[in-house]
Amino acid sequence: MINDEEYVHCPVCGTLTAVYDICDHCNWQNTGETNIDGGPNKMTLVEAKQAYAMGEPIK
Repeated sequence: MINDEEYVHCPVCGTLTAVYDICDHCNWQNTGETNIDGGPNKMTLVEAKQAYAMGEPIK
């Protein structure tokens, strides 16, 4: 916890970010779910990890 806010490592890039927040580094919005369709992200977690590894933008 930092300033009474819980932080976790982004599941895509590993950057420390607030829980359920949008990562400042890769733009992934953490929903607490893994590999689901829909939600705030246009790609699944697996797709986002692959895109990040290839230097492509996260949608």
